[in-house]
Amino acid sequence: MSAFTREIRRSRHRTTGCLAAAVLTVALAGCGTRSSAEEMLIDEALDATFEEADTLTSTKRMSADEVAVIRTAVTDDTERCDMRMEMGEVRAEFLITDSAAYSRSNKVAVRLAASEVEGLPPEAIEMMGDRWVKRNQLTSDLARKTLCDRTGLRDELEDTFLAPENRGDGKEQDATLNGRPTTKITFTGGPKPVEVHVAAEGPPYLLKITERGGVVWTFSDFDKPYRTSAPADALDEEELPEKLLAVLM
Repeated sequence: MSAFTREIRRSRHRTTGCLAAAVLTVALAGCGTRSSAEEMLIDEALDATFEEADTLTSTKRMSADEVAVIRTAVTDDTERCDMRMEMGEVRAEFLITDSAAYSRSNKVAVRLAASEVEGLPPEAIEMMGDRWVKRNQLTSDLARKTLCDRTGLRDELEDTFLAPENRGDGKEQDATLNGRPTTKITFTGGPKPVEVHVAAEGPPYLLKITERGGVVWTFSDFDKPYRTSAPADALDEEELPEKLLAVLM
C-alpha cells in the first residue's frame, strides 16, 4: 500500500503534526546518485533550481497513476505554493496563500476516509467532497514550512545523490529532453541506475531525475508568473464538527 493511501485511510486519526509528516512522505523522495566527477554540475543545478528560480513546479511520478505536483513561488518575500496529489481516482489538494492554508479532497478520497468514521451521514460526505477548507493557524504554518520551502526537497535529493552506497562512476553525454538541449548524467553506482538531465543552455536547471523502475522527478515553469487566490467559498475548519474533521486530508 502506498504512503498516500495509508495516510488517506488514517485520516480520522490525523493531527496537525501528522499532516505535515504525511505531506512530506508523499512530496519528498530520495532518488539519484553522483560521483565526484559530476559534483560541480549537480551542485550548480541544485542551486539554480531550488535557490535561484523565483517560481518552480516539481512533479513526482511514483507509478502510472500516482503523481504529486508542487508549485512554489516567492512573491514579495512571501512563500506561496500549491500541491496536487493523485492516486488513481483519489485526489487531494493544498493551497497556501500569503495568509492561510486550504485543502480539499475529491469525493472519492472523502468516501474512502469516511468509511472509517462511524455515524457520518451520506449528505455530510457529499458536502465535503471537492470543497475547500480553511485550515487552522498551526496547520497553515506547518503546511507553509513543509510545502513552500524547497530546502527539504533539495536536501533529500542531495543527500541521496551523495549517499556513499550509491556513489559510482557517472557517464556524461549531450542529450535532449522535450526538444531542449541537456547534459545527461547516468549513474550506476547504486542499486538502480539513475539518469539526471541538466539544462545545457541558459541557467543549469535540474530538469529530470529518473530512477530506473522507480521514481521520476521533473522540474519546470522556472520563473513563470505565479497566480493564485484564496477560495471564496471555503469552509472554516474550526467551525466543523469533529466527525467531519476526520475526513480532511
